[in-house]
Amino acid sequence: MTKPTERDTELITAVLNRDSDALEILFKTYLPMVYHTYAPYYIRLFEHEDWLQEARLVCFETCQRYDCHCGKSFGGFYKLRFQHHIDNLLRKELAQKRRIDHQALLCAQCPEKRAVGENSAAYYQSQTMLMAYLEHLSPFELMSFRVLSGTLAIDQACQQFDCTLAQLERGQSRCRTKLKQYYQNDPD
Repeated sequence: MTKPTERDTELITAVLNRDSDALEILFKTYLPMVYHTYAPYYIRLFEHEDWLQEARLVCFETCQRYDCHCGKSFGGFYKLRFQHHIDNLLRKELAQKRRIDHQALLCAQCPEKRAVGENSAAYYQSQTMLMAYLEHLSPFELMSFRVLSGTLAIDQACQQFDCTLAQLERGQSRCRTKLKQYYQNDPD
């Protein structure tokens, strides 16, 4: 990478002195890099303006962390920090998606005989109890529970855990027993 340009150094110094116009000029200088960096990504409910706002924020933070005497270009440092910021946003998005998928899985497991409305207190209580029960299962028992609930095929489960059908059936039996014990021990 090359040394920072004199113009970049002046703008960075102005940004450090809280000059918002300098930040805007510096940001617009690197706008093509911003477009190129975020173009391959999609984050749900993120619009063009959201990306620009995130890039502007990273530009400001980069100005605060950049050392003009290090001999590296500001543009390269900004691009690296913006890429890391995008990676963090994607991690958060994927974590939220996993949480939503987990909740959807729990909703699908609600017994239909005693189905309750999603807005009722009983529904939330049953979901909370089911999540607490699932936390007590081993990974193998959790996989067995997924087979019992129909969210995982038997052959996939056996292949995933390298187990026999008999072992899987014993895991399902343990799940049923633990579920009965869990609901019998519940104070409600």
